[in-house]
Amino acid sequence: MKRRTLLQAGGGLAAASAALATGCDSKTGKAGAASSAEAATGANAASVAGGGAAKGRASQSSWTALGKSLDGKLVRASDAAYATARRLYNTRYDTLKPSAIAYAKHPADIAECLAFARRHDTPVAIRSGGHSYAGWSSGNGKLIIDVSALSKVGAPSGGITRIGAGAKLIDVYEGLGAHGVTIPGGSCPTVGISGLTLGGGHGVVSRAYGLTCDSLVGATLVTADGKTVECDKKQHADLFWALRGAGNGNFGVVTELRFRTHPAPRAVMAYMTWPWAKAAKVVASWQKWGPVQADEIWSACHLDARPGNTPSVSVAAFSLGSYGELQNALDKLADQAGGPGPAKSIHLTPTGYLDAMESYAGCSSKSTAQCHMPGSLPGQTGAGQLGRETYAARSHFFDRALSTAGIRTLMDQIEAGGRKGVNGNVALTALGGAINRVGRTDTAFVHRGSQFLAQYLTSWPANGSPGSRTAWLNSFHDAMRRHSSGAAYQNYTDPGLTDWKSAYYGAAATRLTQVKRTYDPQRLFSTFPQAL
Repeated sequence: MKRRTLLQAGGGLAAASAALATGCDSKTGKAGAASSAEAATGANAASVAGGGAAKGRASQSSWTALGKSLDGKLVRASDAAYATARRLYNTRYDTLKPSAIAYAKHPADIAECLAFARRHDTPVAIRSGGHSYAGWSSGNGKLIIDVSALSKVGAPSGGITRIGAGAKLIDVYEGLGAHGVTIPGGSCPTVGISGLTLGGGHGVVSRAYGLTCDSLVGATLVTADGKTVECDKKQHADLFWALRGAGNGNFGVVTELRFRTHPAPRAVMAYMTWPWAKAAKVVASWQKWGPVQADEIWSACHLDARPGNTPSVSVAAFSLGSYGELQNALDKLADQAGGPGPAKSIHLTPTGYLDAMESYAGCSSKSTAQCHMPGSLPGQTGAGQLGRETYAARSHFFDRALSTAGIRTLMDQIEAGGRKGVNGNVALTALGGAINRVGRTDTAFVHRGSQFLAQYLTSWPANGSPGSRTAWLNSFHDAMRRHSSGAAYQNYTDPGLTDWKSAYYGAAATRLTQVKRTYDPQRLFSTFPQAL
């Protein structure tokens, strides 16, 4: 069973907890004007993701010369590897046909690709894990610069680790876990660390340690003019500010990230379910409880549409504290005034930190090599056992608790999905804690006053029709808009947003435009619809 399907089935502690809304959440690359209707239909998904036809027409000899100039691999349509190399994680975008995929081996390879793009007016896309919700880490006629080969996870030194931009999350957790440390991140094992970080990045320790981008202390990237730039709070500080929340595909190709590490202690995972009849009370209690818990306690409330069956409601939690502390906190969730009362089922499991990350990744029974996509290209392994998925998602931030009407709308939409035969869900993820102690515009991730984040998601078989599923998804999103803050998570890239700049970047938008003009004045990195 596929990992995302396992989430929706609600079967087992690891599966339910992975509802996280952090996983396979990426974003990476991740980020013409796309309407809501275009975003809603699988038929138009490829054209939206493609960002229009290629501008330039480089000759065959020019492409051959580019391939010879690179130390990394250049894959063209005539190559046997092309069928695999062009694919993203989401099968919705399998019709996209880039002109070439360049697997950069070092910054000089990237500079060569950018020079080629400028010389031949060839649009580029940047790819790390290939999880862009909108498919914008690929595109018809584009030169894809893939950083998967830049995957080294450095041993921590002085509390700082250097990680290649193409490292996958499973390798980050395993590499740092060997030293007893970690960085806050998501749960999907094949998401690229750069895509996650550059759009913010949240996960089960973010209330304790902040967003992924909050642990970033420096980065190396190749800018549009081919120069390698180091940035941090002292050098190119404006660029460093922008990368932390708006860095996906906007300012350059990141090659290395430097993070402050955090302890990776033993932890406790929890999963609770209630009958659907108590769903309104579960949501009402959770939204008052989750965002105000001690920093070490993360939680998410998950509502699933189940075609032909009664919907389900659950709460997943994770704590860096003790078993007893989490148990007491969960008791307060259930028993507070107006609460749902005792759960129908409850599981608390003490675990090692790395074991928990493997569990959330759906890789508890797999080796690290198996917890990858199969293949011989960078980012893949010969032993890889993970598959791809077909889905669409949208999001809202909420800066206050849902009203009774808002909760009823949430439930009505889930119930409607089940009646319509839709596999879909909403995951409400508690924020607050260390996330919200960062100033609203201290980074380009401005959603610091939010109490929780909603991700609405639907999935279907790779050969199935998206029509009824995406129609339900858009109806759900539209119905909840008036209850939300109006903001959206930039790592859940949403082509259907009409005011995406405000929704993603809010008060940071004007400054971001200025940074864009400084580092990409010719707009080389503006080949996707929501480029700054």
